[in-house]
Amino acid sequence: MDAKILAFAARPAAASAARSDAARAAPSEPEHSDDDWMILARSGRPGAFDALVRRYQGRAVSVAYRYLGQRDLANDVAQNTFLEIYRRLGEYRPSGKFRAYFHRVLLNQCRMAARSRKIRARFQERLIIAEPDEATATVLPDEQILARERQRRLEVGLLRLSDKLRAVVVLQFSGDLSHAEIADALDIKIGTVKSRLSAALVALREDLAGERP
Repeated sequence: MDAKILAFAARPAAASAARSDAARAAPSEPEHSDDDWMILARSGRPGAFDALVRRYQGRAVSVAYRYLGQRDLANDVAQNTFLEIYRRLGEYRPSGKFRAYFHRVLLNQCRMAARSRKIRARFQERLIIAEPDEATATVLPDEQILARERQRRLEVGLLRLSDKLRAVVVLQFSGDLSHAEIADALDIKIGTVKSRLSAALVALREDLAGERP
């Protein structure tokens, strides 16, 4: 039941990101693992790091957008994430946990962006209920107008969550990470991941129902 709270927004975003990543991949590209590509990139193999970018770019933008609520900033954060990972190629130790490592770097970049005074001010602007667009309302079907309102409430609800709660939500529903991968990315226990996710979903459900002050 709780998972359906994000189904209409977060799941399609992750699925769309995955499809976008796959579409951008070259048909003849070898099926290397993430660790393989990192090793090849570190050794200077041309195109190796580009393959990782193609694999994770859509997912990175999706997670950053859900965390920050701004598409242009999400693109910048995604780019900075890849630059940071490339800069630290020599520090990476292959262990089969690149997805957790990638999202840890991505969240750190999101947090740095969110600490900006300008970004905090924009967060507050997003919390203000927008006036209804009468021109749009006369054109769109009722169902689409209502879906947009639910989407807006969800995005506002995500921004109102604490960093700890928002992180587990975006990693699971936009990053499509397992509880174990989220635990690795955030350096917390799986039980903590579950409890934070439960608390976040309760808060989001209250937002969608208009029950949260």
